[in-house]
Amino acid sequence: MTRQPRACAERNCPGAVDQDGVCRLWGHPCTGEPAASPSVPAAADPPQWARPEQSARVGSAPTGGRSLRVPPRDPFPRHRPWEEPVVVPPAPARDPLSAVQSRPVVPEHARYCPQTTCQRKVSRVAAYCPHCGTPYSFTPPLHKGDVRAGRYRIEGCLGHGGVGWVFLARDEDMDGSWRVLKGQRNPADREAAAAFAAERHALIALSHPRIVTITHALRPDDTGVGYLVMEYVNGGTLEDARHGIGPDGGPAAVDVAQALGYADQILDAFEYLHDQGWLYCDLKPENVMLVGGYASDSPVKLVDFGAARRIDNTVSPPWGTAGFEAPEVQRLGPAGPSVRSDVYTVGRTLAALTLVVHSADVRPLPEGHDLLRLSLPARLDPFARLLARATAADPQERFGSAAEMREQARGVRRQVRSAVDGLSRPGRSRLFSPAACAFALHTEATSDPVEVALGLPTPLVDGDDPAAGFLASLGPAEPAELIRLLEAAPEHTAQVTYRTVRAYLAAGRDAEAGALLAGFPDGLRDWSLWWHRGLVASVQGDTAAAREWFGRVYGWLPGEVSARLGYAVAVEADGDHAGAADHYRGVWQTDQGVVAAAFGLARCLRVAEDPRSAAAALLTMPESARASAAAVTCAARMLLEAPDDDGRRLTAALDAAAVVEKLPPFAERDLVEAYLLRVALDGDLRDGRNTGRHLFGHRLDERDLRRAFERACRRLAAATADRAERIALVDLANATRPVTWW
Repeated sequence: MTRQPRACAERNCPGAVDQDGVCRLWGHPCTGEPAASPSVPAAADPPQWARPEQSARVGSAPTGGRSLRVPPRDPFPRHRPWEEPVVVPPAPARDPLSAVQSRPVVPEHARYCPQTTCQRKVSRVAAYCPHCGTPYSFTPPLHKGDVRAGRYRIEGCLGHGGVGWVFLARDEDMDGSWRVLKGQRNPADREAAAAFAAERHALIALSHPRIVTITHALRPDDTGVGYLVMEYVNGGTLEDARHGIGPDGGPAAVDVAQALGYADQILDAFEYLHDQGWLYCDLKPENVMLVGGYASDSPVKLVDFGAARRIDNTVSPPWGTAGFEAPEVQRLGPAGPSVRSDVYTVGRTLAALTLVVHSADVRPLPEGHDLLRLSLPARLDPFARLLARATAADPQERFGSAAEMREQARGVRRQVRSAVDGLSRPGRSRLFSPAACAFALHTEATSDPVEVALGLPTPLVDGDDPAAGFLASLGPAEPAELIRLLEAAPEHTAQVTYRTVRAYLAAGRDAEAGALLAGFPDGLRDWSLWWHRGLVASVQGDTAAAREWFGRVYGWLPGEVSARLGYAVAVEADGDHAGAADHYRGVWQTDQGVVAAAFGLARCLRVAEDPRSAAAALLTMPESARASAAAVTCAARMLLEAPDDDGRRLTAALDAAAVVEKLPPFAERDLVEAYLLRVALDGDLRDGRNTGRHLFGHRLDERDLRRAFERACRRLAAATADRAERIALVDLANATRPVTWW
């Protein structure tokens, strides 16, 4: 009869004891009496040090694929984590000894044969693998008080990684400075030894403020184990940092803007690594350390270079972590790792930080464009598109370099932060012209598609294009003359074609513009081509196609407000006013120099919500903006349309008047005054919320306001050349003037 495991008698241990008297969960010997109940309690969540999944070789499982070491939890058990994000506090400088583990034993769920060619499940703490005979031990080889190289005194074990143990030590030759020693777990495994050697070579060759520094490499001792000596980073991992900061005292999703700040630093390090010919391969929150002791956002450092490899290495089996590893690495093995697979790990790390509360929960999350199916709020839409491109299934759809992703991540961060605090954060684009975007500055239902198409920002000419110099020499010209010059271009490159397309659109020859683009392959990954196809579709009235093309550009360049503006215009033309309002709002909040976004937002809110909210959007126009007078004029007109069910229309009119009074003289001043005075006369002048306020210097008194409205109407009548309009204005002035005896 097989002996059933009994419950562990150690205090607070939820594990079960095997026939050798060893806890199968935590690995410690059980010396106490068995628990009173014969049943084994269900092990809920293991402790933090036992929870993270360890790195493993691709294709090392018997099935040839990745074995999931920890059963995945439901990533959204009660709510959507991104709805309650938390800002990670600065990492405090802490006592290094507090990081030492009291029971440094690999938990049973993470015990696999250390032989790379085997990697089968084993259960005991120390024995021989029953499958291949390899000796193994899941306890650290060094203990407190041990000394290595005559100078490094071990203080305890910090943990274990995919290929080695990590120890805290003091350097007695450097006045007891803290150091970290990392040793190989199984020196007899040739592939693991090669990975350990690769980490040593990588760290010795690299020098970057975001990469942990190696200070010494110790030769193998009598057990055949060599050690790397590294700087001690006084802080904690990104995964550790978010535990205990949630509203219920547990872990939480990290604020998106803060996570993007961490990604900016990580991508900076990746750019350096790639320039030096190295790939990191195993990015995850557990491999990024926060540097403690800083008052503001903590800087980060990459640690654990056990999976690092040369870019041109297509022979050695790669290392990675399930849920973070690119699909082509799992599929192709040694030929899979690349710069784009490193970019994939950055995207999955961002998802693990912001969309779930545990890194292990990232596995069930969708990848690529499937991420857009998550119900993220509109303010996070550019972030979702950044993740979608970074984690696309096809490597060619991802960012081509860490620098490219970093540029877009910075733009996304500006949009996300501005959506939260309302502060404008414009940035200079390297891809689009700094156009004023002063098109469709009205709130009418329709716009001239040619005006909109030509008013959108223009993609900058690619400096590598052979015709770049010729295009730069072209000055302003009429469309017909410009077409003639472009037809005589020395080389008809893609950039010349795009410039010719815009010239054809300006000349009203949209059919010829579309024919020029028809010669490009459909599968060409050129966002400038997509942009111009969107322009042609917009002018031709194919709103669905325009939305598709501009959507591709926005998904490719989520950090560019110009790309988002083009998409907002296409969404509005397609009749989705609520969706367009979200994108116009995101552009306007990020860059208040894009005045077309404010008018687009007002047009969409006028349809999707009500005129008063549309007017409020226009009244956020800065007084220094060239379109401020037009914005106030449109806002005043829309306030006349707004219902006054709750008495707030008068307050809105007073706010608009305060803006008008600060503006320099403009042609529509009398008209705007008349509009706002009319709104005030229709409102409740006794409303206590507006006590003490004035409208263009007048008290909120009916007689005073009637007199002011009469004078405004007479000024408008004197200024108009239309006889019928003049008569109507005089009649309105007479009808509104207060009753007098003369």
